[in-house]
Amino acid sequence: MPISALQLFKHLPQTNCGDCGYPTCLAFATQVVVEGADLTNCPHLSDEAKQLSGTIREQQQQGVGRRRDKLAIALKFLQEKVAPLDFATLATGLGAICREEEQRPYLELTYFGQTVRIFKDEVRYPAGTAENPWDAILLYNYIASQAKRPPCGQWIKFEGLPHSVSKSKTLHRLQRQLAAALSGKKELLAQRALTLGAQPASVSEDADLQFIFRPLPHLPLLLIFHDAEAEENFAAEAHFLFDAQVMDYLDLESLLFLVERLMDYLLEKY
Repeated sequence: MPISALQLFKHLPQTNCGDCGYPTCLAFATQVVVEGADLTNCPHLSDEAKQLSGTIREQQQQGVGRRRDKLAIALKFLQEKVAPLDFATLATGLGAICREEEQRPYLELTYFGQTVRIFKDEVRYPAGTAENPWDAILLYNYIASQAKRPPCGQWIKFEGLPHSVSKSKTLHRLQRQLAAALSGKKELLAQRALTLGAQPASVSEDADLQFIFRPLPHLPLLLIFHDAEAEENFAAEAHFLFDAQVMDYLDLESLLFLVERLMDYLLEKY
């Protein structure tokens, strides 16, 4: 049996340290299995993981698992989680609408401003939208949470979430990347935020820009941006804050991917 990205991920440190050059261990596992990246790029491999390198190298040479394995992870692993769920019961708690097509139930919800339809065995995006299997992973995780209460409106830092210490380095790196890319370009950031449907906020008194994004109906993200001040030698800073109940909807890994996805939109064509 070929080794899938998900199987490899289970043997990685799962610290999201970024030393391999990728933001998360799951992203690295996918690049190794699907794109042919070198497993030894991870300097923290366990002896058990090192024993997989030969098998992975052979299947890479044979082209086994590449590209197709990404979709298989989303469709096989996560669809099994949502298969027994009652979509009609879950719809309100997720901010979605339950509909049917030929006796197949699906949830209709807004994802980064676009209406998507999530069946138990497929995700349908608007016409002309490129399909990304990692979007499917996030959407199925959102449904699998079976959350029933709306956001509480209390903002907290990523470090305030349970078991987030080992993953906070990834978020800090993403925040630095966003700040560096848009330093001196707060007007551009504001334009792109409004294009995504973000709402101005007033949580921090000294921020240059503050926006609340709603990439998923019940999952708001607050971005606080301080632009660079050359005269005072201050570099630009960007900080993401999360609703205190965000863990009702997504695990930490999916939450980091959501931040990455938002950054894709904010930095598009930059």
